[in-house]
Amino acid sequence: MRDIIIAVGLIGLIPLILRRPYIGVLVWTWIAILNPHREAFGFSSQLRPNLLIVLVTLISFALSSERKTWPGGRISIVFILFILWTTLTSALSPDPATSFEFYSDFVIKMALHMIILMIVINSQHRLISLVWCFALSLGYHAVKISLVTIKSGFVIGRFTGFGPADTMIDDRNHFAVAMLMLAPVLFFLWKHAANHIMKNAALAGMICCFLSVIGSFSRGGMMTMIAMLLVLWLRTKKKFLSAGILAVSAVMLLSFAPTSFKERISTAVDQFGESETKFADEKQLDESFCLRLASWQVGWDMTMDSPITGNGLRAIQNTNIATAYLRESACNNSQDYEVRAAHNMYVEVLSDSGFVGLALFLTILLGSIVHCSRIIGRTKDTPELLWAHDLMGMIQVSMVGYAIGSALLSFAYYDGFYVLVCMVIVTGRLVREKLDGVPPRRVINGRGAGKRDRRPAVNGGRRPVRPA
Repeated sequence: MRDIIIAVGLIGLIPLILRRPYIGVLVWTWIAILNPHREAFGFSSQLRPNLLIVLVTLISFALSSERKTWPGGRISIVFILFILWTTLTSALSPDPATSFEFYSDFVIKMALHMIILMIVINSQHRLISLVWCFALSLGYHAVKISLVTIKSGFVIGRFTGFGPADTMIDDRNHFAVAMLMLAPVLFFLWKHAANHIMKNAALAGMICCFLSVIGSFSRGGMMTMIAMLLVLWLRTKKKFLSAGILAVSAVMLLSFAPTSFKERISTAVDQFGESETKFADEKQLDESFCLRLASWQVGWDMTMDSPITGNGLRAIQNTNIATAYLRESACNNSQDYEVRAAHNMYVEVLSDSGFVGLALFLTILLGSIVHCSRIIGRTKDTPELLWAHDLMGMIQVSMVGYAIGSALLSFAYYDGFYVLVCMVIVTGRLVREKLDGVPPRRVINGRGAGKRDRRPAVNGGRRPVRPA
């Protein structure tokens, strides 16, 4: 039944996409983040609905008479440079065939998605629609996992996995960071929602995000949550009240959390022990952290052999490339010591694309965070841009969480992060249109939204106002 609903729903969206390309971008985002076909167990689980939506969206985009204007900005240029650089590094990889498997399966789709998105999301209405699409897509998983968390008594593994199978948020740690990236966005929607139903849905989604992070038993997720709450506390005006609320929440969490949860979290700060362990040569670090240290060393050694162009996408997971860099260490005593992942998105990009690729990636990440601050400063005294002020404030918190939480994860190529980057770029353009007199990219007239207004200018160049 699920398969039929998904298939019929996607087919029913095709006429809407052909009429308005931006609807195709929203559906494209929905499928990329939610992966609805992974929630079925029949024929639709083997389909590639994203391919159908991509083709229909590209056809609609090509045939549309809507003005197609690049949003501009330095971050968008650096993003294009990063994609071009990963293309070069994949071509120069010691194993280009394997590198291009990931490149063609993810980077091309992601890059094409983001390019079309930045062009067609050219108004406040469309941007807020994209924010809701992002929130609902990830919010589905937040609600599902939070309910399972409660049912299982905060022992999540009894009943289900985490994100969709064979996706970047399938793992508990990746899932936890994705939920923490979503929570600030839901806070923005709760503050600016048009009616009480939407407000309540956003508020419930925020609660589900935190419950799903707790249920994930992710130590990195808990540390990231603490860091993000600290950032929010520093930005709030009522610091004493908010500090009291956080303190009460922490006490309640420690009081009602099961013993297994407390033991799991305590190991994140208690990495050192007094008894002898098989990792004594690594200063008695626990096995998980020791294996991460070993992966970082492998990534660094790989980079030193090719510091400029790196070794191609996902090189550290390629046994044909990375196995030769495994070192003798205490981690050899573990049966899990093998080539698996970088366990750090900065090491991941460094080993994949060298120092040049890492510089471009950091420019996108840090540049987006800084650009959020600039937009916040420019819009704080402009009531009609309050939405941009609050949206950038919350996206900035999401990106800080991503930057911190992914320091222990191979999460550099997550679609959700680049969707947030595009939101920052589009918001920056809309703010410039409002405050700097930059020509708007979208003109609305009586003949349909998004088409050029070819009527003669009247009233000093302003468009005529239609009667109510």
